[in-house]
Amino acid sequence: MSRRVSVSNSARDAGKQETREALVAAALAEFGERGLDTPSLDAICARAGYTRGAFYVHFRDRDDLVVAAMERVLGAFLDAVIGRGDVAADLEQAVTRFAGLLRATAASPRARRRRGAPTPLTPVPLHRLLEACLRSHAVGEKFVLLLEEAIERLAKTTLASQTAGRVRADLDPAALATILLSLALGVLIALEAGLPIDVDSARRTVVSLFTR
Repeated sequence: MSRRVSVSNSARDAGKQETREALVAAALAEFGERGLDTPSLDAICARAGYTRGAFYVHFRDRDDLVVAAMERVLGAFLDAVIGRGDVAADLEQAVTRFAGLLRATAASPRARRRRGAPTPLTPVPLHRLLEACLRSHAVGEKFVLLLEEAIERLAKTTLASQTAGRVRADLDPAALATILLSLALGVLIALEAGLPIDVDSARRTVVSLFTR
């Protein structure tokens, strides 16, 4: 009996996770196409194939959904640039990966066609996320927590690279991580504004500042 109950609970949990994932994916698609403010909850639920009742099982309100979408976007970005666990990049590799994503973004037809449009790197434009942070304390608070997590992961990558002798030992890992993250955010905003950036030259310059 207990095994049957356990299997039933596992199936129910998997179903709930699938519903949540579908709602977040639908939100990202709607936000990317129409911005953070325009899509209604009804439109997001319809796109996911669920009702508002299902929505409120997983999210308290719209801000809660925005937070989940933001976690998905920034989490995927960090994994793509820094990596996780045994596949984590060293610091120079992380900068190179970021530069590669910037090149893909700059080459996006949608990015060339319209400033501030969603791109392969930023399915929800960063300036829209920042606007949401200003409107909602909950969203802003979560954004800061995500940035702090990014700095912590980047600092660990920096320390590992210092230990391997690939990064200057006189640099504070947390301070360098904070500066690099700030630069990355600034570059994303500049690209969304339409500022042309020589990605390869910028990458070489940044790497030269911290390598031995």
